[in-house]
Order: sequence, then structure tokens, then C-alpha cells
Amino acid sequence: MQASAPKKSKRRILLALVLVVVIIGAIVGFLFYGPSSLQLRIKDPPQSPYDSSISAIYITFTSIEVHTANAGNNSGWHTVSTGATVNLFTVLNASSVLGTSSVPAGKYTELRFNISQVVVTIGGVNATFTVPSGSFKVPILNGGFMAYAAVTVNVELDLSFNNNEILTLNGHLTPVATAKVV
Repeated sequence: MQASAPKKSKRRILLALVLVVVIIGAIVGFLFYGPSSLQLRIKDPPQSPYDSSISAIYITFTSIEVHTANAGNNSGWHTVSTGATVNLFTVLNASSVLGTSSVPAGKYTELRFNISQVVVTIGGVNATFTVPSGSFKVPILNGGFMAYAAVTVNVELDLSFNNNEILTLNGHLTPVATAKVV
């Protein structure tokens, strides 16, 4: 009987060690490969103040996406938001959340915005504009960000339009934008 007691004890110790290794592996796997939370915010710091006749700039986004580093241009896109309209005059001095999403672990380097229209109120009259190609891409400064579990990454989009381009009323606007991790 005494010989089987040490065998049972060794088996229990071995089983406990295996269990500890499995638990540690699961925790490490979750921390490095689990999904992360991404919060995208927007702010409008124009290069120069908007003309006093401009009282609102409404942008309607049909989708906002973030791109995985080194993925192909047609793949690697993850949707952050579907459908949002923002008046840039409400985010001149403070940012507002555009969307929040769970993204797989990895490195992200670029944002893509699909825009259906831009409506600018000039002298009390609404003028409708389009963005060439209907979308634009913005690299995330400093090489982007790493997403991994239990981390919320906050990315802020600084978006504005050129005053002169708005006032020419040519029907098209080209966004001036940067994105950074905050």
C-alpha cells in the first residue's frame, strides 16, 4: 500500500502542473489573440476658421472601417460603424464618438470612410456636395496601433474641409483628414 501512495501523489502533482500550464496558456492566448475594443472619435479642427456664412457641415457616412496591416486592399477591412451623420460644427472644439467595435487582435494602420453626401448650410441655404469616389482613406499616424484583448483603443479622426472649396459651390469637396491614437 505504501508504494501506491507516492504514485498517486506524483500523478496529482503532474495533473496539477498540466492544469496550471493549460490555464496560463489560455490566459496568455486570450491576452494576445483575443478581440479588442476600438472606439473611433471625430473632431473638426479646420486649418483656418470657416467663413462666417457657413453655419453647418453635415457629413453622412455609410460605413467606417479600419484596416489590418499588411492585408490586401480588398481584404483586411473591419467595420467600425454603419451609418452615421455628423455636423462638423458640433465637434469643432470637442470630439464625438462615431463608432465602437470589437476588432480581432492585430496591427491596424488605416481608416476608410464611405460618404454618401455632405450638406453645407451657407447663408441659411443647404448646398449638397459629394466626395470624389465616395470614400477616402486616412493612414493612422505613427504606424497605427496594436489591438489585443482587454484593451480599448481610442482613435481620433481630425476631419475638415477647405473653406475656399466650399464657397466655390462646385459640387465636390475633398476632405482634409488625419487619424491618431489618443
